[in-house]
Amino acid sequence: MSRLNIVNGMAMLSFLSENKIELDGEVIPFNEGMCDGDATEDIFGGEFSMMRCAAHGVGIEEYEDIVINFLHPLFSFDHDEMHLFFDDDMFCQINLITLLAYLDINEYDGRVALHLIDHSFNELVMFEIKPAGFYEIYKNVLIEKRIPNEVLPEIMSDAVVKYLDYAGDNSEIAQYILDNIDVNETELLDMLFSRFESYGLGDTSLQKQIDIVKNNNWQE
Repeated sequence: MSRLNIVNGMAMLSFLSENKIELDGEVIPFNEGMCDGDATEDIFGGEFSMMRCAAHGVGIEEYEDIVINFLHPLFSFDHDEMHLFFDDDMFCQINLITLLAYLDINEYDGRVALHLIDHSFNELVMFEIKPAGFYEIYKNVLIEKRIPNEVLPEIMSDAVVKYLDYAGDNSEIAQYILDNIDVNETELLDMLFSRFESYGLGDTSLQKQIDIVKNNNWQE
């Protein structure tokens, strides 16, 4: 049996290495951040990559180096089972929906095990999950920006609600920034990390939100 482990991001990959935690099979990182920017139907295809470049403000070569090249073992579909290690926050769950959608559209029929972990990389729960149906969910959520018709696991459903609010024009985060517009940016970032921990957003995403709100407030 051949196993592929996919972990959400370089931080988790580094944690495994630094703590000498060995997983059976190959380990690769999923380095996207799908909650920022838009998406297209051709997951990891040419149009998708160009749109994701625009979302992250990088060129195609840099995007391929950061995201696509690490995923080649996934693209080969040479593994009998896949183990996905993702946090339970919004950021990771939206990435997970994208990955499951890719498996769905490519009709992967091997075993898929989802390992939900916390921010300290402790495993919370592990269960098998079927990719079938997730491509439609992906289109509903990330492209059409709406609640999917399908029933999702509670953690994923909560993440979708947060994502749709975050992707909207008047998000809870944007309103919080506006309410604290005069706070020093360093302090404001700390406040955002604390209040919106369940979103799983990094400093780059939060700083972008601050810049957008301040720019819109200045224009008004």
